[in-house]
Amino acid sequence: MASSSELRHAVAAAIRRADGLLLAVQRPDDPGEELPGVWGLPATTLREGEPPEDGVRRLGQEKLGVELGALRAVGEGEQQRATYALRMTVYEASMAGEPRLPPRDGTAGVTLYHALDWLPDASFYDAASQGSLCCQVLLGAKRR
Repeated sequence: MASSSELRHAVAAAIRRADGLLLAVQRPDDPGEELPGVWGLPATTLREGEPPEDGVRRLGQEKLGVELGALRAVGEGEQQRATYALRMTVYEASMAGEPRLPPRDGTAGVTLYHALDWLPDASFYDAASQGSLCCQVLLGAKRR
């Protein structure tokens, strides 16, 4: 993808239970939210110089209150957003603990989710059609 805009790197975690369901999070309906109310995978933008595996760990701690471990990359994609390009890698991840949402205290620059649930893969098609890059990557990896 050729673009002169800023390139941001992000990671998403595909956390699958023994019954095959994936952990899904619902994005908030806040003003300025790029995908308001959409269900997708938990994700975070990497900090400058942060290795992807560390980003997955931080995602678990900050947004889900659990310990996550990146097991393997399942796919990667890139998408042009209004003011930047986003490159996302989806990792299959292990989880220790029961996920819970932290209080939505308005932490600047951090998307805190509205809800979480365990959903089948087919539940991510709607988000993918609305432009959710993590869902597009997840579903594309399933077709390989």
